[in-house]
Amino acid sequence: MSATAGIRDHLEADGILHVVFDQPERPVNLLDGELLKRLSAILEQVRVEEQVKGVLFRSAKPENFLAGMDIDSLSGIDDAYRASEGARFGQTVFQKLADLSIPTACAIQGGCMGGGTELALACDIRLAGEHPTTLIGLPEVRIGIIPGFGGTQRLPRLVGFTKAVDMIVAGRRLNSRQALRAGLVDEIVLPGRLEARAVALLRQAADGGDRPRAGIRGRRSAGTRMLDWAAATVPPVRRWVLNEARRKLTVKADPMHYPAPYRALEALDAAVSLPLPQGLDIEARIIGELIPGETARNLMWLFRSQAAFRKPSGSAGGTSRKVAKAGVIGAGIMGGGIAALIADQDIPVRLKDLRFDPILTALRTAREGWNRKVRRGRLDPGQRDERMARIAPTVHTSGFTRCDLVVEAVVEDLEVKQQVLAELEPLMADRAVFASNTSSIPIGEIAAAAARPDRVVGLHFFNPVDRMPLVEVIAGPESSADAVATVRDFALRLGKLPIVVKDSPGFLVNRILMFYLGEAIRLLEEGVRIDAVDAAMTRFGMPLGPFALMDEIGLDTVLHVARVLQAAYGKRAEGSTRALESLILSERRGVRAGGGFYRYRRGKRTLPDPEAYSLSGAREPRDLPPETIQERLVLAMVNEAAVCLEDGVVERPVDLDIAMVTGTGFPPFRGGLLRYADSNGIAVTVDRLARLADAHGERFRPAGLLREMVMRQKLFYGDGK
Repeated sequence: MSATAGIRDHLEADGILHVVFDQPERPVNLLDGELLKRLSAILEQVRVEEQVKGVLFRSAKPENFLAGMDIDSLSGIDDAYRASEGARFGQTVFQKLADLSIPTACAIQGGCMGGGTELALACDIRLAGEHPTTLIGLPEVRIGIIPGFGGTQRLPRLVGFTKAVDMIVAGRRLNSRQALRAGLVDEIVLPGRLEARAVALLRQAADGGDRPRAGIRGRRSAGTRMLDWAAATVPPVRRWVLNEARRKLTVKADPMHYPAPYRALEALDAAVSLPLPQGLDIEARIIGELIPGETARNLMWLFRSQAAFRKPSGSAGGTSRKVAKAGVIGAGIMGGGIAALIADQDIPVRLKDLRFDPILTALRTAREGWNRKVRRGRLDPGQRDERMARIAPTVHTSGFTRCDLVVEAVVEDLEVKQQVLAELEPLMADRAVFASNTSSIPIGEIAAAAARPDRVVGLHFFNPVDRMPLVEVIAGPESSADAVATVRDFALRLGKLPIVVKDSPGFLVNRILMFYLGEAIRLLEEGVRIDAVDAAMTRFGMPLGPFALMDEIGLDTVLHVARVLQAAYGKRAEGSTRALESLILSERRGVRAGGGFYRYRRGKRTLPDPEAYSLSGAREPRDLPPETIQERLVLAMVNEAAVCLEDGVVERPVDLDIAMVTGTGFPPFRGGLLRYADSNGIAVTVDRLARLADAHGERFRPAGLLREMVMRQKLFYGDGK
């Protein structure tokens, strides 16, 4: 037996060599240069040792097989040659595996991503453990690159061209059942039998028996087989498939901002039109061009930073208490979504409202969501029913004494929230935490009604609850460190990204966002077209323009938060709310009301409502260059972000950048709001703000922190990475 670089191998008496990935110092196994070198040496030894009859790759971690390359080893590569050569080395190692004359197998349980999947593709036999953590994929496009160790070439040869395009271009991950249907794995095996079944199949293959083949021949429909054959042999058909994929991509991703999916199509084209060696060379060349690029650097930085936020508590300085049972007060859209999210994580949850009607709606919505997962193969009907059974509906206050944490999700009204707290607190256990899902009301004000304000914390979910990754954990002035840590770790269990923020009006994301939305309204009042503002910001990379976003949020909600901030921050946050007030008075409240800044037909946005211009008091129409619109709106956010750091709303620039990317959709390819400011130069940013202040008012006067950074020649990220 030998063990080094996170990999060990031992030969059993039956001639099966077990190669085991095991990095005990890490939560997941990762590939890096040292592990690849060690794997290469093992394969060289296998090639010449006659007593080895088969090779089995497995993991010592029950919930992770191999999570791909260590991002840290990629982020330091700043030239194309090094990046391409690194890819070629990995390709060479996996080609050694594919060229072995003896059978090879992968026993996959838990996450198998990137290089882990590419290793599996080079094996003869792939088995998947029937376990909820088993996910297999090539998600490299999510960090701005493509699979680089042969994945773009071997996947289409295994599962077919059209399925490979779908998986790689979208960075899609498949669970064990989906992987079996795709032909990516040959069998699904119960976890306790995975190793034994893999060994049995290797012995069978070594003795000349048939190998299992759930690959493309047996898993595709006749139509898909015909299309894959045509794509591989008829160039016009292949071009049609690729053009369709590009057409769908352009709706979601600008090739200037996110080149990786488009370059993946180039590599996939090579997979079906060229021999394997030439295809591998194209794959390595594309890797060399992508890794040093700004998009890849920013996306890798975001990936690493988000991973750090997903570690258990410690940052809050308190001791976390595990939540065994939870409660939710309020069964509206947010409350119902939160209850379903809790039930998804095997936590019993008591859902209360004043009437049964909203509770029944919440239960119906939850069931519909789980039914969609059943149809997609992500849940079976039994798992759906178990989740439904975890939600205990009630219109009474009984049963909350056993809850370790109660989430309040009632209307955004201070008096109502205080009433709920006053009613529930006497019924809660001494150590139980009351978490308010408030979007703007300071936790200190809500906790003023509490006998134990140290157990009151803010837990701000973003809508839609099931899709938005960010939650703000708000530490009130009297919130205990233990309560904050408990809420933070609870959010982690729900699969969320928790950012701890200081208690202040608007907290972090909504505070910065309102300066952005307020500036958009000012542009409207100056006569700039609604669709021109939105187009400029989507071109910048925002998922929605500010007016479309306000319609989605609801204009009454936007107005409420705007008034909270104006009351708190005075002149700096002052802006005309006339447009919002007038639209609301005319029953134009946004998407759910059927109209706002835009008109809607069957829930779909059409054109700006002409009445929005007159209701907002817009001046004569005027045109502004997109760059001017972008400058005003983005710098309004940058300036307020700097003030938030001055005020201690968050401790570090990375907290703010992660929150803005995951909470507002600030373009990930730009790395974050403050990384974007760094890329422009802080001196340039301050100069532009000063010019805007002279032209448009004191709200643009550069924050003190920015001016100080210019004097000290500092960046938000001092290392420039």
